[in-house]
Amino acid sequence: MPLPRVAGNSLFSNSFFIFIIRFFPSLANLLVVIWYSKHLPVAMYGNYQHFWIQLFVIYPLACFGIHVLIVTYSRDMIMKLIESISGKYYLLYGLWVAGLSLAFALLQSGTLNIPFLVPFLFLAAYSLSVILESFLIVFRNYTLLSIISILYSAAYAFVHWYVLKQGFSLQMLFSYLLGVTACRLCLYCGIAFRNMMKHHSEGVEEGPAISTIRNLWLHLGVYDVLQILFSWIDKFIISLLLTAQLSAIYVNGSMNIPIIPLLLSAAGSAVLMQLAAGKQEDDTADVIRLMNQAGKILSAIVFPFFFFLLFFRQELIITLLSDKYILAIPVFMMSVLVLPLRAYSFTTVLQKMHKGAIINIGAVADLLLACGLMYPLYKWLGLPGVALSFVISTYLQATFYLVYSAKLLNVSPLKLIPYANWLTKLIVFATLLISIHYACNLYFTDKITLILGAAAMTTIIMVSLLVELKKQKHVGI
Repeated sequence: MPLPRVAGNSLFSNSFFIFIIRFFPSLANLLVVIWYSKHLPVAMYGNYQHFWIQLFVIYPLACFGIHVLIVTYSRDMIMKLIESISGKYYLLYGLWVAGLSLAFALLQSGTLNIPFLVPFLFLAAYSLSVILESFLIVFRNYTLLSIISILYSAAYAFVHWYVLKQGFSLQMLFSYLLGVTACRLCLYCGIAFRNMMKHHSEGVEEGPAISTIRNLWLHLGVYDVLQILFSWIDKFIISLLLTAQLSAIYVNGSMNIPIIPLLLSAAGSAVLMQLAAGKQEDDTADVIRLMNQAGKILSAIVFPFFFFLLFFRQELIITLLSDKYILAIPVFMMSVLVLPLRAYSFTTVLQKMHKGAIINIGAVADLLLACGLMYPLYKWLGLPGVALSFVISTYLQATFYLVYSAKLLNVSPLKLIPYANWLTKLIVFATLLISIHYACNLYFTDKITLILGAAAMTTIIMVSLLVELKKQKHVGI
């Protein structure tokens, strides 16, 4: 049937462009982190990271789920919502962002001696950019967003290089970065204004009630904040209770792999957009088909990446971070065990069906269980046990979401996941990469082994993706 085939192509295309838009800034940030960690004194590098850590904790409060809610609906429904919200709510939201920007500015000016206005404007511009980016993604302004993403990433990296070359100064760095962020926001505003002039909400089919949408928004806002807290709570507790040396080892060992969350976010957003654009939004068969399709595509990327990080962990840590962080290798091994779960967006069905309360129940339980397991597993395994506590809680959370999603759709949980496809890939990819790692270790240095392993992983991903896309096109999904 032609309709499913178009949907399949659209799903991959949307996922790809959303990933590309968000990939370049993450890549630029990763390169800067590696570069600055080697060239800045430890104390100065810590102050630099202090700014970003607090920004990433506070900006989700400023966005409060708006950027997540936007991709749940069609562009016409979004326009209807924008036109139906009264001016006083926009004013209240502006005051909310200003209040959080004020708090962020006070923190930075008090500890880092950065001029007050810089962090104040930075948080506001950054938060609004995140929201507008989601808005433009729903309107499928992919080409413009990709160009802006590349230019922003290049400017971000250049500013870091230039400031370090001139004699590092936090004030200079974040003043320049504010200019880059403000330019991106202005471009987003211009494109968004053009979209709003072209599209109106006339003729929009009746959607969910405003109370339903508001309820979902509140739950998504809480969930987004909880996810950020979950990402940083272990590092925060370790920094308070253990020595600076142990804290550094744990932070480096449990470093976030930016490409994986981007893939998962892109796939989840693409599925939601595809369902919102369909005429049969609640058709269970469409939901199952799209979720399985996204899981197959994601696993072609995530599984080889997982086995590469697992088997080449020693070469990766020593080559990128130096042998000072050998003790971080077991922590890293435990942390990457969660990656196979990133081949599936477990909250997409719940978000589509406005089950924000269930999403938050899982998020709160996940956080509480991880914190509860931290101490006993630390006593048993040391720092790797802390990382393992978050892996265990995440697997249980994913199981909860999957079972509940299946219950809502009145199907078996196994219907929602391509388990046969996954099992085959796990066996094949594990065999290939462990064999390549063993062979490389016999003849090459750590650096050469890492390069060959990365090349092998990239090849496996490309071949696997091509096979998967060809197979899905052949069967018409």
